[in-house]
Amino acid sequence: MTPVFEFADVWFRHNGQSDCALCGLTVSIPSGEKIAVVGRNGSGKSTLFLHCNGLYRPQQGQIRFNGEPLSYTRAGLRQLRQRVGIVFQNPDDQLFSASVAQDISFGPLNLGLSQAETTRRVQQAAELCAITHLLDRPTHALSGGEKARAAMAGVLAMEPSVVLADELLSAIDPWARLDIFEILQTLHDHGTTILLATHDLSVVRYWATHVIVLQRGTVAFSGTPQQLLRNPSLLEATELSKIWWTVELD
Repeated sequence: MTPVFEFADVWFRHNGQSDCALCGLTVSIPSGEKIAVVGRNGSGKSTLFLHCNGLYRPQQGQIRFNGEPLSYTRAGLRQLRQRVGIVFQNPDDQLFSASVAQDISFGPLNLGLSQAETTRRVQQAAELCAITHLLDRPTHALSGGEKARAAMAGVLAMEPSVVLADELLSAIDPWARLDIFEILQTLHDHGTTILLATHDLSVVRYWATHVIVLQRGTVAFSGTPQQLLRNPSLLEATELSKIWWTVELD
């Protein structure tokens, strides 16, 4: 199966910084998987996601999506962002409309969809994220978990084939985390490729089907959770042994 994304020797530096955020990063990201992207703060997780969505452009190297080089024309980026949705770590970075319904409808309306189709998508996304009772609620009046689900609904209304969740779980309580995992599982069951940036290796063990470990802007590992967690020397080399106390798996 063609990888959903292929990064080939991708380099990127943020403005004014001498250190690279991505340093010759090369990786194939498999299609149709639940992928945990793991690494310390500053390892390149968010930068990787922003390249997948076309918000950042490589300063060197190439990215392919479903076998084709990314196009950075207006039309190319518009098409990419219909197919690749990103949910940011802080939902407040995404929620800006007066009500939840208006926020979810923003993307479909910008695609030029009819009001009827937009309404259908808003309802469908709200049902999937269990927030139909919040559609008339002001976005600023939501709890942290509700904001996370509303931000995800806004992405899902675009009906993407790939969902990027950038440390979405870090600021919500365990009950809200379970809600998010239920949504992600439903999406995966319908064929959506999911990339979840996380520091939590229990997510790697119990949720992911594939894991990518980033270290200082490069890929230190890409493979199955079992290959990673059963390899103490690899855990040591990637500094994950400091946050993972047992590697005994069934």
